[in-house]
Amino acid sequence: MKLTTALLLAISALATVRAKDSNDIDIIDVTNGGDVDDTDDTIDPDTIDKNAVYNATEDPDLLPDDERLESHVEDIFVAEKDGCNGYVKYCNKRLSQVLWMGAHNSLTDVGFAVQRNQFVDGPHLLDAGVRYFDIDTCARKQSGKREAPYVCHGSKKIITQWYQPTQKGLQLIKHWMDANPREVIMLNFGDINDFMALDGDNTATSTAQLRGELVPVLRAVFGNMVVLRGDPMDAQVHADTATLQDLITANRRVIINIGKGRSSNPLYWGQNDVVCNDEWYPSALKPDILHLNYDWNSAVSYIDAHMRGPCAKQPQLINKLEFEFHTALGGTIDSNHVGAALASYMSGLQTSNNGKNAPYFPFNMVLTDHSDKWSSYYPQWHATHLNYLGN
Repeated sequence: MKLTTALLLAISALATVRAKDSNDIDIIDVTNGGDVDDTDDTIDPDTIDKNAVYNATEDPDLLPDDERLESHVEDIFVAEKDGCNGYVKYCNKRLSQVLWMGAHNSLTDVGFAVQRNQFVDGPHLLDAGVRYFDIDTCARKQSGKREAPYVCHGSKKIITQWYQPTQKGLQLIKHWMDANPREVIMLNFGDINDFMALDGDNTATSTAQLRGELVPVLRAVFGNMVVLRGDPMDAQVHADTATLQDLITANRRVIINIGKGRSSNPLYWGQNDVVCNDEWYPSALKPDILHLNYDWNSAVSYIDAHMRGPCAKQPQLINKLEFEFHTALGGTIDSNHVGAALASYMSGLQTSNNGKNAPYFPFNMVLTDHSDKWSSYYPQWHATHLNYLGN
């Protein structure tokens, strides 16, 4: 998500959002039930705050949570015995058949920031059911030295948020993966912003150097657990023949994409090689003050036109529903209206597909901000999806 111009005025910066066109597709009404650094990066797992939960007081929003809506705060996900990604019925399923819960701009839970997309770390997101991590990556010059890769958010230096060294955030995930050997995850490093390679507008660019710097970090953290281009199981992953059980048996359980576009680099695949598609709602989500909610109509129209329609026509291994929004000041919107609207949209997809396709077709991945907050919805979505696969 891009930070907007209003936020620039607040902190003397500039940001841009993308403008998109719309086209024809039936719109789901979500308001009516969904009808048609120089420090040691080593992490001691015993120091992890295992009691951390979503803290709404640290997350100002235009609208507070609506007490009339059912509360959906973090639940600890309990895996089935001998399950794969928590469910026995997923074990013999290919990656494209699995329903993935994703965290947008993850590993942003630490460091000073005026805006965050996630408030909990990797292990807590995993406990909540997240298995797909979207991670922004930057490089910068600090004390005369290149500092990379670093978890960040932004492409204009003055407003970019800097969170933590990438390796530090990944090590927490590795500890969790060691303790949970029947889990497969995806790490998508889509946004690559090298602040030591600015363009004519003083915007950070995606450089081969920074993309390449992720590779040794990933191998150092995950070892042979990682699946990069050319690794064992890579061919099966990209041919969509590998099942979750295959990857678990081989202990190749961390699938990686680096960069936004399709990649010709022999070391890694890019996001567009795997994911449909690189879209998000670009405008500020407007409040509907009369109903103490947000105006979801334009957002749903955009999602249908730019995500649902294209991915239905040309599905890929992962087909992304990006359901995350920002205010006019660039702040993340995560009041429980978002969870209710998402649940309604998912219900509308199920009604629209009517058993002819997977219930949430074309989507098999849901990408959200503050993803632990919606974890109570995830089991029902998985149950609905698995029921279809069983039939």
